[in-house]
Amino acid sequence: MSTTSIAARIAGNGMQQHLYAEPATVAECRYAGYSCWWDSDCCNETVHLICEWWTCRYA
Repeated sequence: MSTTSIAARIAGNGMQQHLYAEPATVAECRYAGYSCWWDSDCCNETVHLICEWWTCRYA
């Protein structure tokens, strides 16, 4: 039985790649107040929106 810690598993390359990799497909443009995963999910052509706490918000 392996005794690898949770921290070691999270720090593994596969998990880091999953946590920090942006999706390869173009996401649907979402407006302020809508849910998101990445800043690129939020519409930011006229006003700058960021993805904060899984919600598109004004920067």
